[in-house]
Parts: sequence; C-alpha cells; structure tokens
Amino acid sequence: MKKLIAFFVFIFIGLTANAETSTNYYHRIGGYFYTNLSPYGSWIEIDYGVVAWRPTIIKRSWAPYKIGRWVWTDYGWYWDSYEPFGHIVFHYGRWYYDDYYGWIWIPDDEWAPAWVEWRYDDDYIGWAPLHPYAVFSVNFGIRITYNYYIPYNHWHFVTYKNFCNPYVYNYYVPEKHKYRIYGRTEERYNYSYYNGRVRNEGIDFDLIRKRSNQKIEKRDLITSNDPREFENIKSRNNNSIRTFIADRNEIQRDRETLRDIKIERSDRRTKLDVGKIELAEVKRNRTNERDEVNTRKQNEQDKATNREDRTRERNESSEKNKTDDSMIREDKKRSIEQDKNRNNEQRNMERRKEIESDNNSFRNREVTNHKNEMNRTNEITFQTKRNDGRINEQRNEIKRNERVETRNFEQKRNDSDRKLETNRMQHQQRNDNPEGKQTNPRTERKR
Repeated sequence: MKKLIAFFVFIFIGLTANAETSTNYYHRIGGYFYTNLSPYGSWIEIDYGVVAWRPTIIKRSWAPYKIGRWVWTDYGWYWDSYEPFGHIVFHYGRWYYDDYYGWIWIPDDEWAPAWVEWRYDDDYIGWAPLHPYAVFSVNFGIRITYNYYIPYNHWHFVTYKNFCNPYVYNYYVPEKHKYRIYGRTEERYNYSYYNGRVRNEGIDFDLIRKRSNQKIEKRDLITSNDPREFENIKSRNNNSIRTFIADRNEIQRDRETLRDIKIERSDRRTKLDVGKIELAEVKRNRTNERDEVNTRKQNEQDKATNREDRTRERNESSEKNKTDDSMIREDKKRSIEQDKNRNNEQRNMERRKEIESDNNSFRNREVTNHKNEMNRTNEITFQTKRNDGRINEQRNEIKRNERVETRNFEQKRNDSDRKLETNRMQHQQRNDNPEGKQTNPRTERKR
C-alpha cells in the first residue's frame, strides 16, 4: 500500500511540474501573438525552451511573403499581406523552413515593414523570408550570426513592371527558371532605423520607378495595437495602409486565458541551431527556461534526497542481484561480440579470397589477351612481309618481261633495218646495170 501511495505522489509531482512549465511558455509568448495566431496554426516546441508557430496550410506550394503586394511608405517597402495572420508574422519575427515541420515562424518583438532578403539585376527583383540568424542592429543594420543559405526555390522573382502590381503573385517566375535567375542576381539587405522604427529600403525606389516605367505613389501607414482591427482583410484603403504595432510590454504580459492553450511537443528536433539565434524573444526564453530548469532541478533534488533515504535500504538489498545480473549480461554481450567478430573475420577472409581470386582471374585474362594480341600482331607482320615479297616478285617478273619485250622489239627493228638495207642495195644494183646489159656473174668470171 505504501508503495502504491508513493507511486501516485511521484506521478502527481511530475504532472504539476509539467503544467508549471507549460504555463511559463504561455507567459513568455504573450497574448498578442499566441491568441491571434492559434486559429490559423499550432504552437510547437522546436527546442528546449523555444517555441515556434506553424501555419495550417493545405497547399504545399505555400510560402511566406507570397500572397500580398508591395507598397512604398515612409518606412520603405511594406508587405501588405492578404492573409488573416499576415499583420503579425510578416512584420515580426523570422521564418525558417524545416524538413520535418515545414515553414515555422520564430517570434520576436521588433517590428519592420517586412523582414526579407532582396536580390535583383537589370530584369528581375526577388525576395525571400529573412532567416532567424539575421539580427537587426541600430548601428549596423542586419547582422548575420551564422552563415545560412536560403534555397533558390524559396525566392519569389518578378519583373520590374509587375513588382508593385496588387496581384503580383500571378506573375512569379516559374520554379524551373528560379535557379538561373538566382545565380545572376545580386543580394541586398539595406535595413536602417528611422523615426524609432526599422526601415526596409530594399531595392532603390528610383531604380524600380525607372525600370518599371510606372508612377509609384507613397502610402501612409496608420498604426494600431488592436489585432481585432485586422480580422477583415478585405477592408482596404488605397490611400493608406493599416499596420499592427504592438507594445513590447504587452507582448510579454501574462494572460490567464492562455493557460488552456496547448503547445505541441515532439522528440523530433529541428535542424535550426537555436544557440546561434540572437533574437530577443529566443534569448529571453532560453534565459527564463534555464532559471526555471535550475529551480525545478533543485526542488527535485530535495525531494529525491528524501526518497533516497527511504529507499536506500531496499536498494542495497537488490543492488547485489542487479550487479550479478549485469555481470551475466556483460558476459553474454562479450560472447555475442566475440562471435560477431569471428563471423566478421571469416566473412572478411572469404571476401579477401574472392577479391584475390577475381584479381588473379583478371590478371590471367590480361596476360592471355596480351599474348593473343602479340600473336595477332606477329601474324599480321608475317602476312605483311609475305605480301611484300609477292609484290616484289611480281614487280621483278614485270621488269623481266619488259626487258624481253624490249630485246624482241630491238631484234625486230634490226631485222627490219637489214631487210630495208638489202632491198636498197638491190635497187641500187638494178639502177647501175640497165636492162639488157646485165651481166651474169658467171659469164663475167669466164671472161
């Protein structure tokens, strides 16, 4: 019975501590952000002591600073969102895309016309949500605490003539062309401090006016600290823009109505390096959380000390059994590890033998191929030499035939010349001895 009572007391203490921690989360977030954003998304704990808001978006192609328009004001380029939660999340805090959670918003208490990074060239203007590692300083503007690459598919690119179009979201460059435009554009921040507030000058106003060949009017900003005035996003005035600027004390004020709102917790942590984020809300949450954790740890230590005094005797009796069991488990683990090592060694030996066999086979194939190649080369060389010998014999035969033909021709020509000479001499003799006076050689000899 005593064990059962102690168990229920332990469970009650744990639930009470958890409830106190959840309540403190609500206190730090404040009523302004928490209650007005809860209908459009959920609050999640992305790291110990750090919470973020995740919008409930059905479309996978949704991204921050996509549905709205750009307006020129005294505080630079102002993003006039058409979404019901845009008056908060596009003028406070930072956005981050997590592979598990998707787009999440990190709260902060510094207002700006738009927290975006710019890119531009001679043809296009682009913008993307400013990441949580970007911190604004009155003296330096935007300061980066950790190098972070915003993927090119998170950028929105348009031509100059469509930049101030109230339906600019209909003219975004398609996804397949973003990489090429991103690579040739130049990045730009250009944040300053004006009249006690952040000014987002972004791309130069005169440059946009000249390139777009349009008349861009400056709109007046009308501030309000009542978020209920922004529930109807269709009621707009073309000459002025209403913007929500909350009091920092109100952002941090405790609200009793927040105690029943749930914060989602998961074992999955975001890839965001919270230790390198220097936003005011995140730093404050981490500091408060450390104080609360230290206090809670001290209380738990005191309670644990009392429980340890009551359970020490019981633990001492069971410690020996645990030690024996642990030794048995260790022996089993060692034997299992040894078996695994032996099996691994055998497999490695077999693999090495297979590799050596494959290498030997490969070398034998290489040697055989080389010998075959040499034989083919020798055979080709022998065949070439034999063909050359035949060709030389044919050439010699042709030369012999030519010499024979030449001799025959010379002999025929000499015979012809002799015949001609004989005929000529006979003709000469006939001319020297006229007809009737021809003498017979025999008669001549008798005389």
